[in-house]
Amino acid sequence: MMKKIIIISYLLLISHFLLYANAQTNEEPIQLDAKQEDISLTDNIAIAKAQVERYPDNPEAHFNLAIALSRTSLVEEAIKELSRTKKLIRKPENKDLIDKKITEFQDFLKNDPSATNVRYRLAFAYYLKSYFLVKEQKKAEKKDKDNQASVFDSDKLYIETKDPAIKKNLELSIQNFKELLETNPRDIWAKVYLAFILAEQFNDIEQAKRLWHEALKQDPKNPAPHFFIGELHIKEGDLKEGFIELAQALLLRSQGY
Repeated sequence: MMKKIIIISYLLLISHFLLYANAQTNEEPIQLDAKQEDISLTDNIAIAKAQVERYPDNPEAHFNLAIALSRTSLVEEAIKELSRTKKLIRKPENKDLIDKKITEFQDFLKNDPSATNVRYRLAFAYYLKSYFLVKEQKKAEKKDKDNQASVFDSDKLYIETKDPAIKKNLELSIQNFKELLETNPRDIWAKVYLAFILAEQFNDIEQAKRLWHEALKQDPKNPAPHFFIGELHIKEGDLKEGFIELAQALLLRSQGY
């Protein structure tokens, strides 16, 4: 009976979490000219959503939306868009896209090293590149599966692979998030997603929790750290603590944070 109550409570919690979504962003939009179709690389959620609606099979549009959403309380939607991007970049016609975006972001940063929004995208692009490489490897070995069911169910690319290219791209992702924090130790989104990748790919749970709690200390009203901490508790089997954290995220988001 108690288990049923917990499951029902969780489903209600998630439905309300989506209902009270607040898509405010604290970052000014950036505009870069994209080469594919007429995609503008912007942090403006309305523009990013419109581009996805216009080009639903364009991975760059979905990546754009994932980045825009990632700086809001809609973190679970950001992760979903990132997952959609992962699937789309594996289509033959898109196989060179991530390399092109990495080069584009690197060139932009050479001219303007202070462009933190671009470095933030570069960090995620390296993460996607490592994913692409491991999936291509598994496809060749006929072991490929797309079975991500929750936030932390992605392949543990770093701790499972011996491929130096995969490891290098994950390390570059981490390096760029850390550079953002060196530039601005209060960059809460760099902190939140550095922790996410450390937990998901490096299995560095303690460091991830430390960063999320540090983010909460910095901004107690930000729902995002509560969301990730809650999801991690649930994955570890601690449903009670997981629901408490998700409920707190829901409460904050319902209050407009």
